[in-house]
Amino acid sequence: MIGQNDIPLKAAAKITHFAATEFRRPVPRAPCYDCIMNILGGRLTLAAGMLSMAGVHAQSDYPAKPIRIIIGTPVGGGSELMGRYVGQPLTAAWGQPIVIDPRPGASGNIAAEHVAKSAPDGYTLYVPYGTHTTNPSLMAKVPYDPIRDFTPITLISKQYNALVIHPSIPAKSVKELLALARAAPRKLSYASSGTGSAGHLGMELLKQLANVDMVHVPYKGAAPSRFDLLGGHIDLMFDVLRVALPFKESGRVRMLAVGAGERQSIASDVPTMDELGYKGLEVLTWHALLAPAGFNKGVAEKMQGLIRAALLAPAMKEKLARDGVDALASSPAELEAFMRADIDKWRKVIQTAKIRNE
Repeated sequence: MIGQNDIPLKAAAKITHFAATEFRRPVPRAPCYDCIMNILGGRLTLAAGMLSMAGVHAQSDYPAKPIRIIIGTPVGGGSELMGRYVGQPLTAAWGQPIVIDPRPGASGNIAAEHVAKSAPDGYTLYVPYGTHTTNPSLMAKVPYDPIRDFTPITLISKQYNALVIHPSIPAKSVKELLALARAAPRKLSYASSGTGSAGHLGMELLKQLANVDMVHVPYKGAAPSRFDLLGGHIDLMFDVLRVALPFKESGRVRMLAVGAGERQSIASDVPTMDELGYKGLEVLTWHALLAPAGFNKGVAEKMQGLIRAALLAPAMKEKLARDGVDALASSPAELEAFMRADIDKWRKVIQTAKIRNE
């Protein structure tokens, strides 16, 4: 071990000088906390701004590929037709094709669930019909929330039903028909295209408003129910106005009223249930355009504007009216309000009538 006396004199002097000078130097200070946070904050703000700009840039590129419109019915029906009507102006404006993707089954639940679980990137859209707002009340459980899981774009259209009876029924008006029903409860029978369909729920609402009882006979589709009405096996039904008109004109059915708030141009001689005193008794099929929840609202509004300009053009609106279709092309907010009101309206009817469709 080396002792203090063993260190040379010059070396000892150097050590003493080094210690004296080094320990007099100021100790480096820790970095200022506020300074660090200011720097980090600036960088985070810059990063957020860059992400925002990237989002704007990505949105300006939309759409960069074909858009799919999901429908919950087979091809050839009203959902496909409405999907093509709304797709045409989008393709014309953006140059991308619209692909109709049918996913029928479970009264529209299969299609709705698929869309609800899709990315809200604008490449998967949905054209629902009336079951979208009635299924949650008709079924014990549905795999989606009709409001929360979707972004509203536009209420495309409404297509009204007419109350028609077989000519053998001795009634020339709704008043006379309901008098017969009151006089002989459950003697009259009415058809529908299935449990929970527009025709079924509409007739149940009429029964509740008029305090009458009639027997429901559900069919698997509108065509077989219509055939049995024409054959006299069923007494009455709510049928699609446009489809029922030729049978009215040939005398094979008697049309008593239209389930609408205003008279329809293709049947201006037929009164509405509303004007006959049955306020709110609208029996119809509606179609809308939805996107998954979280879809860009600015793009949704742009879509609605393009669709509105196309559907409400005089020639197109007139063409649709001749087919019994009331073109609407509502705003997103109007569609959401409509769906909420529709849910509430039919929930009460379904609960009162104790209807289940499992």
